[in-house]
Amino acid sequence: MKTIKTKLVVLTGFLTMLLGCGDDDSVNVDSIPEFQSLIQQVSSLPGEEFLFEGIVTDPAGIKSVNFKYEAWFLDKTIMKDSLPETYTISYKFKVPDDATEFSVHTIPVTITNAGNIASTKEVVVTLDKDIAAPSININSPVNGATILIGDGDEVNLDIDLADRELAELKIESDLLNETIPLSGASYNYSNSINVTDEGDYEFIITVTDATGNEATASVSVSVVSDLQFNAMYLTDETSDASLNQDIFGIPFSTVGSQLSGESGYVFTGRYYSTAANSEVRFVPQQGSFKPFTFGADPSNPGKLLLGQDETIDPIIIPGVGYYEVSMDIRDLSYSVTPYTPTDATFDQVYIIGRGIYIDATTSTCTNNTDGSTQCWNFRSGKPFTQDANNDYLWTIDVTLQDQPNDEGANGYILNANPSGWAPFWRTNPDDRSQTIPGGGSNYVFEDSALNKDYTFIFDTHLNRIIARER
Repeated sequence: MKTIKTKLVVLTGFLTMLLGCGDDDSVNVDSIPEFQSLIQQVSSLPGEEFLFEGIVTDPAGIKSVNFKYEAWFLDKTIMKDSLPETYTISYKFKVPDDATEFSVHTIPVTITNAGNIASTKEVVVTLDKDIAAPSININSPVNGATILIGDGDEVNLDIDLADRELAELKIESDLLNETIPLSGASYNYSNSINVTDEGDYEFIITVTDATGNEATASVSVSVVSDLQFNAMYLTDETSDASLNQDIFGIPFSTVGSQLSGESGYVFTGRYYSTAANSEVRFVPQQGSFKPFTFGADPSNPGKLLLGQDETIDPIIIPGVGYYEVSMDIRDLSYSVTPYTPTDATFDQVYIIGRGIYIDATTSTCTNNTDGSTQCWNFRSGKPFTQDANNDYLWTIDVTLQDQPNDEGANGYILNANPSGWAPFWRTNPDDRSQTIPGGGSNYVFEDSALNKDYTFIFDTHLNRIIARER
């Protein structure tokens, strides 16, 4: 009997020990959790996700990982029932949308092992992530410029760069290849290049910032030994700023003669004069009056003068209506000839697309019949107003802005039929100021064009579109 009692006492004591251990989740360990690695400096932005990353170890087993930051309502604990000796931290967290940009936040990360022994390290999150590409402003040469071979320094590169922190500039061309390490928020590159051989040259400029964002721009020039041009434009504007105020570019394309001996010398442009004595000039580069501008010789009717800017005397268009304006560089002559269009006119013209608003309220995505959303559809087209004096000329005032709650490109096409797709016009991908009846491609607005007011002017005879900011 005594033996039985002794055994019961021992068994009861053993059960008491087991039950006592069951009340405490910890075990007796002598190890301390270690961070083998942890990314402790993070750059992010309000509303963006970032990642806690690291590797932690403990021979007793990892029990939990905790991330806690009350200011962002963060209190996340990852429990590991399997108690791994090594655990890889990979936890995404979204910064609150109302967090302050450039603010700094310190977040403790705590790991606990099977014995409830904890280690903590801090992750510093700075809301200064640079996601913007550097800006490139090519001051010279003008894109598409024709440059005459002279005494040297034919091509003058003048480029302004800007970013939060620049890292590298690379210039690639048949004339120049250069890579320059950069630092700081701005940099001006200037270089004069001697060109001895005629040809078309393109400079590709690539700029990288300290966080790896990259921007690329290019500028092309034609170097000639005599005045022969690949393209010519006609314009009624009077400054470089006004040449570039339109989304598509103000200068009007001309047609170059393909006859033997005339190619590169003879060009003809069509122009609608809205008032008597309109003034126009020829420029062989699309965005500037420099370095070449052709105007009228005031002392010799029908003769051209070559100037270097917009101060050259203009060619005068005498009346209201359509004119052909031709030039011949070989003898520096020009002619102005009125003509009457014979192509069909339209009862109405419409603009179709996404991101286009009339009076900043009515969208071209709104069906005109039932009010449903139909972007890029003829049923949602909004009408232009026909000019009182020209049945080919149409105008509409619009506001460009991103279409809410709708995925897709912001852009436009034109048509003259609210019940179908014919006739319609889209743009020439090589010259966005030109519209192509029954062809072309949809024009997609750059983000920089959005949230602004424009007047669209469409000439169905000239197949020309202007989008001028109001």
